[in-house]
Amino acid sequence: VLEVARVVGEWLAAVPYELRDVKGAEARLQDAFHHAREILADRAVLELAADEDVQVLTATVGGVRSGAAALSEALRKERDERRSEVTEAERDLFDRTLAGDTRRHLADRIRQATALVDGMNQRLERVRTASRVAVRLVWQVDPAQPPGTRAARDLLSRDPAGLNDTDKEALYAFFMDRVEEARAGDSSASWEDQLMKVLDYTAWHRFVVRLDRGDGHGWQDLTRKLHGALSGGEKAIALHLPLFAAVAAHYRTDPGCPRFILLDEVFVGVDRTNRGQVFDLLVDLGLDLVLTSDHEWCEYRELDGIAIHQLITGDGDDAVTTARFVWNGCRTVPAD
Repeated sequence: VLEVARVVGEWLAAVPYELRDVKGAEARLQDAFHHAREILADRAVLELAADEDVQVLTATVGGVRSGAAALSEALRKERDERRSEVTEAERDLFDRTLAGDTRRHLADRIRQATALVDGMNQRLERVRTASRVAVRLVWQVDPAQPPGTRAARDLLSRDPAGLNDTDKEALYAFFMDRVEEARAGDSSASWEDQLMKVLDYTAWHRFVVRLDRGDGHGWQDLTRKLHGALSGGEKAIALHLPLFAAVAAHYRTDPGCPRFILLDEVFVGVDRTNRGQVFDLLVDLGLDLVLTSDHEWCEYRELDGIAIHQLITGDGDDAVTTARFVWNGCRTVPAD
């Protein structure tokens, strides 16, 4: 007992006890209490009351009051039970999910996304700089995802009738592991909600921009180092093209909406040939370009038409007016 008292005394001697330290500890305690009360609102009623110089936590669960230790033990027991609670009904739901409309919908969306990326790349690869630099997008399974994600993705894309028991068990184990991870992050959600969260295929993937410099090294990931080695025009191409593809893909969700893209000081450092190629890409993607520039009039044969408003200032006054022209695909003419 004396040894324990000595150890406790040494430990307490190192604890800050100035008034500001006590106030800070009380504030942290209140923050932790409010956070816990919010999380456990559906399970327990928490109260924090002062007993002389001590703050005492009590919890009421099902009409029964208990202390912090009992609450901790009850929550730990509930967590362990839920982790081991894989009922036949849940297994049946899982089987129906992977064999029914949900699986088909998931597989269709993955195929559609893959086809969309392939189509965008066919357009992007038409733009090459004078030094043969080109850009493409890769939609791949995120390496940060848990092991087995790629295999599960491939199995989901297959006809469920062709899956053997080993394949089904691998899928089941993969998704149950992901459900457990979802439970750890949101223990109040139902098993069905957690499964739907796990089936969010967009979270499995990431986009990577790759660059081909035409030097025989093939397609390389666009890293900071590689980007820094490019010329000014090549950097602009490498950054703009993926953004244009992303905007065009976004607008596909509502084909009838305006497809605006606004750019300031457009394509600085990009040579005329490449600017023509980029404008051709914008036309092919169906984007409605609005741009500002102190020199660019967009007179490129790749453009079949664009309206030009030149700002004109007067001498010695603040008045500003505009002169309107139109590029008709062949020449620039004053607008009527």
